[in-house]
Amino acid sequence: MTLNHVSCAPFCTFCAIFCAAPVLAGELSAQLPTHPSTDFSTQVTAVVLPDGRFSQVAIRQMIREAAQILKKSGVSLSWHLGRPVQSVEGLLVVVKLTGACDMDGAPVSRQPGPLGWSHEANGVVLPFSDLACDNIRATLQSIVPEGNQIRGNYLLGRAMGRVLAHELYHIVANTATHGADGVARSALSARDLTSGWLELRPPDVEAIQSGLRQAR
Repeated sequence: MTLNHVSCAPFCTFCAIFCAAPVLAGELSAQLPTHPSTDFSTQVTAVVLPDGRFSQVAIRQMIREAAQILKKSGVSLSWHLGRPVQSVEGLLVVVKLTGACDMDGAPVSRQPGPLGWSHEANGVVLPFSDLACDNIRATLQSIVPEGNQIRGNYLLGRAMGRVLAHELYHIVANTATHGADGVARSALSARDLTSGWLELRPPDVEAIQSGLRQAR
């Protein structure tokens, strides 16, 4: 994993204490099932902020996929799309969607950079994450059926949910370390992002549960 300095300016509206310049943590690149049960659950509220157009189908599937992956780790997700939150119970995470989050437009070229990333400062993973929708779209173009926008947006949403689950793993576990397998590993192919079932492996579930206990 390479750590790159980025500006914190977009996040200062949410919390002034994070205005020291953070670095990227837990980048997820484009290429390179049963969890232990838990006797507690922690609410995580995700405020999703699109900066461009998006598909409702993709957003709904993103929410469903991320929630399903994280459910047995002890994380219970609630969502707010494009609007501020007055008060929350548990952990608040801000998720910025960059680019066009739909498969309705013309093909897009893959740009340098990851599919998603979280932010780190002073050894702490901050509750801010970005999903690069244009790079996710570009990764999926070769396997998305032409002329079927609904199916394309469904697969895009599934991929976005898996990228988001990866980033929430980093945030809740408070770790920049990647898993050896499953959704927490550092590189996922287009097929990993859309096919079958991608889950958190037991060591990654344990890391999340440890993070939840420390946050209590």
